[in-house]
Amino acid sequence: MSLRRSWAIGRHEIRMLMDDPGTIVFLILMPMLMMAVMKPLFALSLQADGFAGASGAEQAVPGMASMFASFSASFAGFGFFREHGWGTWDRLRASSATTPDIMIGKLGPVLGVSLFQLFSLFGLGVLLLGLTISGSLVALVMIIIAFSLAMLGFGMAITALSRTSLQLNTYANIGGIVFAAVGGALVPVTVLPQWVQSLAQVTPTYWAMQGFLGTILKGEGIVDAIPGTLVLLAFAGVFASIAAVKFRFEETKVFYA
Repeated sequence: MSLRRSWAIGRHEIRMLMDDPGTIVFLILMPMLMMAVMKPLFALSLQADGFAGASGAEQAVPGMASMFASFSASFAGFGFFREHGWGTWDRLRASSATTPDIMIGKLGPVLGVSLFQLFSLFGLGVLLLGLTISGSLVALVMIIIAFSLAMLGFGMAITALSRTSLQLNTYANIGGIVFAAVGGALVPVTVLPQWVQSLAQVTPTYWAMQGFLGTILKGEGIVDAIPGTLVLLAFAGVFASIAAVKFRFEETKVFYA
């Protein structure tokens, strides 16, 4: 394994991501708009749950950040699909880069983008929407990192299961909507039907939201964040295992630009 070769691949991936202005719109501007729109509604919901001084940002910021992080899971796969579309995948495989070099180079930037997105949205939530974090910042960082890893694993799993880029985008969108709706990102879990609340715990978004809300609203600390962090890492492991079993380097994928 060579970090130099991984960095060369990763630098190319970063350039591809950042050259498209739509990336920043999707990662930052769209969720910020949704946060501002949903904040008053979430204020009423949180106040009804007993958080009398809640402004709504406590649910809007982590909720929209989690949902759009789920949508962007497809970024993990587009780097592979582009190589097939451009006819360079076999050339990359035939180069001196090993399988670990390629995987690190492709996935490292995606993880970096996910972390950048989440940290930026929480920071902008504090600056622009009045979000107040009453608990441990370290605990919040733990949940953010673990959730980013879970979404990276999800992205690789759906990449392995997809033959075309349209399938990849569909799986990412469906997964993002289901995770957000069932996991408590779109609305607090407490207002969902009982049967949905029972299903919520099988989504990574639920554990991320529980960690975020516990830290933001309830003043929870590092010890409180450990169980949720471990569950999110377990999700990352399960998704990565699916990807490892299903992903075939020799398989041809179809990229629709």
